[in-house]
Amino acid sequence: MAEIERKVDRNNPQIAFVPSNWKALIAFSAAVMLLPLFFRNDYFYLFFNILALNAIVVLGLNLLIGSTGQVSLGHAAFYGLGAYISAISSTTFHLPLIVSLFVALALVALASFLLALPTLRLEGHYLVMATLGFNIIVCICLGQMENLTGGPSGFPGIPKLHLGPWGITTDRQFYYFIWTSFIVLFTLTLNLTGSRVGRALAAIHEKELTAKTLAIPTYGYKVAIFVLSAVYAAFAGFCYAHYVTFISPKTFDIFYSVQIVTMVAVGGMGSLWGGLAGTALLSSLPEVLHQLEDLQVLLYGIILMAVLVGCPNGLFPAMAAYGAGAGSKLRGWIAGGAREFSSGNPVKGAQFETPILQPDAPIDRGELRAASGSLLKLDGVSLSFGGLQALSDVAIHVQPGEIVALIGPNGAGKTTVLNLISGLVEPGSGTIELDGRRLSGLPPHRVAAAGIGRTFQSVQVFSGLSVLDNLLLGYHKTGRSGFVSASLRTPAERFEEEALRIKALELLKSFGLEKPAAQSVGTLSLVEQKILEISRALALSPRVLLLDEPAGGLNPRESEFLMRHIEALRSKGMGVVLVEHDMNMVMRLADRIYVLQQGRLIASGTPSEIRKDPRVIAAYLGTKKGRFTAEDAESAEEIKVKR
Repeated sequence: MAEIERKVDRNNPQIAFVPSNWKALIAFSAAVMLLPLFFRNDYFYLFFNILALNAIVVLGLNLLIGSTGQVSLGHAAFYGLGAYISAISSTTFHLPLIVSLFVALALVALASFLLALPTLRLEGHYLVMATLGFNIIVCICLGQMENLTGGPSGFPGIPKLHLGPWGITTDRQFYYFIWTSFIVLFTLTLNLTGSRVGRALAAIHEKELTAKTLAIPTYGYKVAIFVLSAVYAAFAGFCYAHYVTFISPKTFDIFYSVQIVTMVAVGGMGSLWGGLAGTALLSSLPEVLHQLEDLQVLLYGIILMAVLVGCPNGLFPAMAAYGAGAGSKLRGWIAGGAREFSSGNPVKGAQFETPILQPDAPIDRGELRAASGSLLKLDGVSLSFGGLQALSDVAIHVQPGEIVALIGPNGAGKTTVLNLISGLVEPGSGTIELDGRRLSGLPPHRVAAAGIGRTFQSVQVFSGLSVLDNLLLGYHKTGRSGFVSASLRTPAERFEEEALRIKALELLKSFGLEKPAAQSVGTLSLVEQKILEISRALALSPRVLLLDEPAGGLNPRESEFLMRHIEALRSKGMGVVLVEHDMNMVMRLADRIYVLQQGRLIASGTPSEIRKDPRVIAAYLGTKKGRFTAEDAESAEEIKVKR
């Protein structure tokens, strides 16, 4: 760590780590605090106070939807539970206000945790229906438990907020309290989304399956973020109850849940600033339109529909994109007119001149294998999907420093083998071991953490992240900072982030990708994206690397460039399992080859042995009249097997 600390260059914009959007946050905070100077009417304080309460609930829901893609229609229930639990604790049981707050937050956290455990295993509309049902149940309980909650008549006599000896009794005092609370929560949330945890949450939202193979505990993170968003709503409920001093079940019904989801959608799912904009728009529209009487509902619906249709990604992202486009045009005009941009990445023109990953000092692979034995072992592995036998009694051994190729016709089960090894699919029978440790039965993130890295047949990069952030996902298991340290941006968390960025930049440099590190991953060519995917897998420090058709879609020159990178991995003592249709690459790189046909191993051996094996030739080329003849064997020598 001392060596890393000496390397930290805090002037490097790719390494420097500052609070997210801090300039905008300072400007927003100053505007909020100065706003009361421009109005004296208590009605405006009431409006802005309710707006802040809604914004806190939306902030939590936006964190859930934007980070993990989970849509909840139950947050009105958490809002209501926070309000009722704190009201009952402080009024019925006469607990101090601060104790009532912690009781409310703790009980809502527990309730949301118990709800999340089963519901977050659901997807899509099933999760929405489950949270909707929870909201309905809570509303019924609040209305029926009259002795405790007051029932439909409501719960009166709730004490006002106070901070020690200072009471918050006026709308103006509450304004400063609630907006200060919102700014603090907003800052913590921005910090979280810009951290190691935030990158993982963004990966879960975009490609959860890929995130699992990067040692990210996706289910645990989804549960944690669900609980956190519920706690935000509970805090808003606590503030609401002690602000209005009277609550009723109707305030927290399903219509409020729909309203806050709509605020998130209008502002832009995943955009924290957008959520604030959506809240401001939908909270203020009724106030602006109320003078139109009968036309109010119609105009409200037209405006809402126009925003959703015209800005499907949300109001704030659309405004940001328009501003960026206008700024770009203005800069081009100032510079002297339109500029002709290259259609590719600046690196693309010289992509084959970039450095190749340098191998370590040569090692005797024979001695390494003799000393270590098999690194990866699949013994008797079978898998069926219903009545379809995908794999049958497959046995594959990979030794350290060895490249093993897995070939076969389309549909032979090659990618299924990789999915079994990486834990995405559990075998019906047989065992999978890595260095003597059983992998079969482990969840994918634990398999990845144990030492399995992989790429995919269709390149899996995260379009919403930069090149550097894509690679940093491979270092996720290396980091130790969690939700609390990331939100607070502790010194230890900042130092860890800087250290990881240095390591990531060094790895990008070894692959010749340091120049576009800060750019969107969409600016990379296909071969660069594939190299980025391989480098991200290498960031896991895997014992075995699984490559699923790395040359797919590449021209011969690009394939040659990629092969040179893969060859450099031999010296690191890493086992490589290569699934590839390009026989040029297979014959050049592989030490041993396994051949699959219809889920069964039909041959294994060295490239020269496989090239002449009659069963392999028959599987790929077919035979004349159902018999494999000498003429078939002779012609097969001249044919390169292609997809």
